[in-house]
Amino acid sequence: MKIGFRSLAAATAAVSSLCAVDQSLAADAVSQRPTASDANDIIVSARRIEERLQDVPISVSVISGGDLAKLNIVNSDDLAKHVPGLTTNQRYTPESSTFAIRGFTQELRTSAAVGTYFADVVAPRGGGSGISGGDGAGPAYMFDLQNVQVLKGPQGTLFGRNTTGGAVLLVPKKPTDKLEGYLEGSYGNYRMFRIQGVLNIPLNSWARLRVGVDRMSRTGYVRNLAATGPRTYADVSYVAARASLLLNLAPNVENYTIGTYMRSNHSPVGYQVFDYNQNVGLGILAKPQVDRLNAPGADPYSTELALPSAYAKTRQWQIINSLSWYVSDSLRIKNITSYSRFNQKLRVSIFGGNFVSPYSFAGLPPAQAGGLAFAYPSIPNTTVYTSGAYTAAGDNQNNQSNFTNELQFQGTSAGGKLNWQGGLYYEKSSPIGFSTTTGIATGTLCSITPYETADDLRCRSANPAKLNTINLSTTQVKFINMAAYAQATYALTEQLKLTAGLRYTYDRSSGLAIAKLRQFPFTLSPTALFQANPAICEGGFTGDCSLAGKTSSRRATWTINTAYTPLQDVMVYATWSRGYRQGAANPAAAPQFNTFAPETVDAFEGGLKSSFKGAISGRFNLAGYYNSLRNQQLQYALVPADPNTSNRTSIINAGKSRIYGFEADALINLAEYFHVTGAISYLNTKLVSATVPVITGITVVPTAVQGGELAYSPKWSGSLGATFKLPVPESAGKVELDATYRFQSSYQVAAPTITSLRATAVRQLDLNLDWNSVGSRPIDLSLFATNVTNQFTVVTVNGLRDILGFDARQLGEPRMYGARLRVRFGEGISN
Repeated sequence: MKIGFRSLAAATAAVSSLCAVDQSLAADAVSQRPTASDANDIIVSARRIEERLQDVPISVSVISGGDLAKLNIVNSDDLAKHVPGLTTNQRYTPESSTFAIRGFTQELRTSAAVGTYFADVVAPRGGGSGISGGDGAGPAYMFDLQNVQVLKGPQGTLFGRNTTGGAVLLVPKKPTDKLEGYLEGSYGNYRMFRIQGVLNIPLNSWARLRVGVDRMSRTGYVRNLAATGPRTYADVSYVAARASLLLNLAPNVENYTIGTYMRSNHSPVGYQVFDYNQNVGLGILAKPQVDRLNAPGADPYSTELALPSAYAKTRQWQIINSLSWYVSDSLRIKNITSYSRFNQKLRVSIFGGNFVSPYSFAGLPPAQAGGLAFAYPSIPNTTVYTSGAYTAAGDNQNNQSNFTNELQFQGTSAGGKLNWQGGLYYEKSSPIGFSTTTGIATGTLCSITPYETADDLRCRSANPAKLNTINLSTTQVKFINMAAYAQATYALTEQLKLTAGLRYTYDRSSGLAIAKLRQFPFTLSPTALFQANPAICEGGFTGDCSLAGKTSSRRATWTINTAYTPLQDVMVYATWSRGYRQGAANPAAAPQFNTFAPETVDAFEGGLKSSFKGAISGRFNLAGYYNSLRNQQLQYALVPADPNTSNRTSIINAGKSRIYGFEADALINLAEYFHVTGAISYLNTKLVSATVPVITGITVVPTAVQGGELAYSPKWSGSLGATFKLPVPESAGKVELDATYRFQSSYQVAAPTITSLRATAVRQLDLNLDWNSVGSRPIDLSLFATNVTNQFTVVTVNGLRDILGFDARQLGEPRMYGARLRVRFGEGISN
């Protein structure tokens, strides 16, 4: 099967020309959208058409736009706190966070396992094969939304590959025919300041415009006690903007364009060194730092990172155009085109540490102390680096352009019994130049001075057997994806429906890596520091030090579903789905593993959806699932004995896993003024088999172990919430008190052979007090607090204690609180 870009472009042009024709016979043919029959009904687009949530035979969690604002959700990590079963891998900065659902997570240098979609378009790729970026939901997307829909389980038919775990749909608010808007300001602890504004303008009877801006800043909650580097880590500073234009070109033709922009510049995640083993590696150097952290009265939210000019700079923009032609009551043709760019520069400390001169080796055996003193003489204003990565001046860590085009056909047949859709999809992700990462090898002794390029560093090797180095990694990766799909639902009876869908996908990926290193001389001089030697090729790279790789694959994915409605408000369903995550070129890996193949999942799910009315109304949903994952993409660290070769993170198809669990959620309206919500998720994962390759001269370190659980897979997670409407006069406005208790069990973040590699369990309470229409005026006032009990949590752990001699962790947010004021104008924008 061959699907070419020219074919798609020709089809798109044909549809566009047809849409320009005035189809009078279809003047009133805009398809009927479902409407909420009561306050408990939610309209979603989980199957690419608008349906009631309770009519969709998929496990779906929904957060409304109003709740996003109430819960202060501004990025992926915030969203995951409020959706049981959803976790994130932050990857050093929130702008690079990706989602994990039901045990499916994105490893370093793989494609996403959970797709993120904004306005029906997949999130931009970052392209970097050093520290990956993109594929997630940054702050540009998290304001002025209609809702967020979290689809659980493979979505490979309608949304394509790389959705083996599910998909997260971000639905923006469309322009309306009212002149309205709002201005909102928030202030909180850690000097949090946020201002947001939205304006909706009906330009005329057929054109509507909506624009919005969101600006937020906050001091980091992790204090840096080192003499160099930023004063705090994990701060926030971004500006995001969006403009939407809706044009009714004809009674049956609609054109919808969205432009988004986001710029973020802040300090990255700050790792905290908290444990050491003085008998291994650099452990004795970490001892003073750990002792200071554990001293009485020490700030638990502190770190010591001697990294000059640490930063995370991200810039992203995207343009989306959707052209819809309602041909008749039974046919709609839609074309969705997008173009985006993602750019990121990072300077981060991967392992943490503040190992500054002078050094003490007291308490060690004389031979060990003498060897360390020889390797690390006490030279003023120097530090021992513990693996850092930075973007040199003029370079980019991630720098990628992305183009997508999708042509959709949707309709009904057989007297309305058959609802069908199909389409063609094309995606091209291309590098804009090279993505470059400069890394300083662990154990290198350097001067503590700001630097922009490798030439600025002044260091010395600590080991004559293996010279310390600067590793220069330059890569670019290109992706092309083409697919055709079709799905249909047939009503066998009024109560029984059968759905079947098929998608055929072709993927192609190619990449190029240039791997060089610069060594620092070893010297017997007690004080000498040097500029790095000229660059040489790493082991396995020859000539111009480059190595190319390419791979392609063809896969079919499908879904088969039956849904039965024995009662008006009760539905049971069963689904079998096949999904896959694409293989790709991985030029930054070890040369023998510079490509990897797709992985495949078979998913089986059964569920119940029910709602009830009366004096006590609400809904209850339940889903159970079993997944079998084959040819699994596992991450391995390859540590070579060759001093001219750096460590290489590689992806190898070497695993097989099984995953099962259940999810349930409920809403109960106990009275007009009081309702409760609850959700719970149980997840059981196991890596059934894993093959660790044996390579001469290389130590292979796995991030997963056979028989262990998968990373980022908490066994239990859930929430319990209650909302109480206070009895105040109608003229005073509407006052609501909302309390939410969130819990999540501890989960593994890497190989389970190291028991410390776990995120801590979460038990947190959030409170919100909302006073809307204060004194019958268009003013809304809110007070909010998260993690009210100030629980100390650990998000991830490096697990290096018995390898490098120390361990570092990333900390979760402490208690956050503040106030928010919104002023509405015009006809008012409701939540």
